[in-house]
Amino acid sequence: MPSNKFLNRPGSIWERTSFEGKMFPELREEMEKRIVSELREYEDVSWEPGAAGRISGKWVYPREKSNKLLYYVHGGGFTLGSSGIPMPFLMELSHRLGINCFSADYRLAPEHPFPAAPHDAFAGYQALLDMGYKPENIVVCGESAGGTLALDIPLMCKDTNTPVPKAVIALSPLTDASMPVNGVVLEGLDETDEVVDMYAPGIDKKHPLISPYYGDLEGYPAVFLSEGGAEALGGNAIKFAQKASVSGADVHLHIGKDMIHTYPLDLWDYPEAMESFEEIQLFIAQQLR
Repeated sequence: MPSNKFLNRPGSIWERTSFEGKMFPELREEMEKRIVSELREYEDVSWEPGAAGRISGKWVYPREKSNKLLYYVHGGGFTLGSSGIPMPFLMELSHRLGINCFSADYRLAPEHPFPAAPHDAFAGYQALLDMGYKPENIVVCGESAGGTLALDIPLMCKDTNTPVPKAVIALSPLTDASMPVNGVVLEGLDETDEVVDMYAPGIDKKHPLISPYYGDLEGYPAVFLSEGGAEALGGNAIKFAQKASVSGADVHLHIGKDMIHTYPLDLWDYPEAMESFEEIQLFIAQQLR
């Protein structure tokens, strides 16, 4: 049984946004402004707009200088969302772990269909390497569609002989777009099949950068996968975890009983989310020690 705080939760930015009658650009701007305006203030953490190479986004810095980095790719069904969405999550991680964070923006569908998003996500990672961050000091993270893109990055590293990051964290990722989905993944978005068709029109849903489950996972870095037990994408994280484990990766899988899509981002709203957040915190600390 979920906690009372979960049952009476205020709702994520997705649940608190009215989508009716609004176009994608308006929704993106509205959600970005709202989440940034609600950010907590920290004495030992700051943030600023910035970039990694050609990829714009937001940087989070702890007071003490760090060479460790969490590279974040936001979700939103490949059509919505922005680098602002994970900022509460990132600022708390930076506060607790003393690491830098970069939250990337990337080109979104339908204006910029596949493969614009994975190419931008990978370009951001390459830019961080060019800036002097060592791959063993980088953890890549993302939620929902951003979790898919985060899982893509080691596959693209392998194809381009680029050093892989130390680890990947994927929260409620889509790992196999050919799997049946039970219901709408996020409020305001269409059914998953329709979202994927908008994102990658005419492309095989088993393309490894759309469905990373079908990629070559030999040599894959350590990976933390999470999904809610009651979410529409349930089973995607489990399926990827099983293949990655067989391929030799160090796999950490967390299923939140009765939980919803990307629930660890709701860390302040109910204890189940904070518990998962702290597991992620521990995983990052272990990987970047």
